[in-house]
Amino acid sequence: MKTKKKIAWKIVILRALLTILCAFVYVWIFSNSLKTAEKSTSQSQAVTDAVQSVVGSIAPQSPIANATGEDYKKLHNDIRMLAHFSEFLLLGFLVTCCYCSYVLTNEKRKKWVFIPLLAIAITPPLDELLQTLSEGRAMEFLDVIVDMVGGFLGFGLAIVCLWIGFTLYYKRRKKVVEANE
Repeated sequence: MKTKKKIAWKIVILRALLTILCAFVYVWIFSNSLKTAEKSTSQSQAVTDAVQSVVGSIAPQSPIANATGEDYKKLHNDIRMLAHFSEFLLLGFLVTCCYCSYVLTNEKRKKWVFIPLLAIAITPPLDELLQTLSEGRAMEFLDVIVDMVGGFLGFGLAIVCLWIGFTLYYKRRKKVVEANE
């Protein structure tokens, strides 16, 4: 009886933690969208400069470390795209794990897998629409596509990780049961 209570508390804590992490990532994404164009560009240029500095210390002759002019603009744009992709990859992963933590014991969980997919699909257009409220910013279709690809890849990664985790758990549990017989 105690083990069921311990498991129940672990699930409650896991759900709370994943819900808080999802909320944090949503707030982070949407707060970035509300920044002015100037502030957003300044922030991403700081990241680009940091990348150049790190790459420069590792490979001083690298084109990344020495990018200027048009090459710098391309590098800056690539880093912005990677940031979009990464934040939505994280969101897709967390939303899927969070959702699965709530339906672990539900027999119909496979039928409702579209719920995290829907959340992932709706967020990028809302994010880009939110940017139109900020000075100097506009919706960009490419950003929506990059965000969705990142989110869906995060979904897939979460499903694979959960499948591996459950497979290992049930194999271990089977061994314990067989050893106790």
